[in-house]
Amino acid sequence: MTKVKSALPKVVSRDEWRVAREALLAKEKKATDARDALAAERRRLPMVEIDRDYVFEGPDGKASLPD
Repeated sequence: MTKVKSALPKVVSRDEWRVAREALLAKEKKATDARDALAAERRRLPMVEIDRDYVFEGPDGKASLPD
């Protein structure tokens, strides 16, 4: 039977961990900023006029978009 190597990360000192964690945190913050900028861009997309009457069935009965 073959042994399967563990996929656990290596054990390091607290200082090495802190450096790695701070580097990862910087990447996480950059990714969050990029996601937030993308969401803001999505909200600024132009709209199109709805020229049909849509009716939806909700918990309080029928409703249309203007409702």
